[in-house]
Amino acid sequence: MPKEKKQRKLDPNIELEQKIAELTAGWQRTQADFTNFRRATELDRQKLAEITKADVLLEILPVLDNFQLAAKHIPVEIENDNWVSGIKQIEKQLESILTSVGLEKIPTIGNQFDHNLHEAIESISSEKPESEIVEEIQSGYKLNSNVIRPAKVKVSAGSEKKK
Repeated sequence: MPKEKKQRKLDPNIELEQKIAELTAGWQRTQADFTNFRRATELDRQKLAEITKADVLLEILPVLDNFQLAAKHIPVEIENDNWVSGIKQIEKQLESILTSVGLEKIPTIGNQFDHNLHEAIESISSEKPESEIVEEIQSGYKLNSNVIRPAKVKVSAGSEKKK
C-alpha cells in the first residue's frame, strides 16, 4: 500500500508535466504560425506597394511621352529660346524623379528584338541584320526589373537583296 500512495502522488506531477509540455508545444506552434503570417503579410504589402507604384507610373508615362514628342517637333527658329530650355529642364526633372523611384528605360535602337521587352509594330527591310531594332516608336520601361510597358519598335527584316 505505501507504494500505491507514492504512485498516486507522482501521477499528478507527471500529468502536470505532460500538460505543460502540451501547452508549450501549442504555444510554440502558434508563435511560429504568427511569425509566418507576419512575413506573408509583409510580402503582400510590398507586392501591393509595387503594383500601386507601377499603376501610378503608367499614368505618368504619357506625360513624359508628350514631353519627348514635343521636343522632337520644336521649330528650328525657337530651338535656343529660354522658354524651350525651361520645358526641356522640366522634362529632365520628371525623368530624374521617375528614375529615382526605380523606373528604367528599355534599350531599343541597335539591339536585338526581345519579345519580353519589345513589341514589334512593323518589320521593315533594312541593311541592318534581321531582328535588329531600327526605330523606336514608343519608349518602354521596367520597374525593378519587371516590364511595366514594352517598347514599341520597328524591326529589321534584313535586306531584300539576297545573293
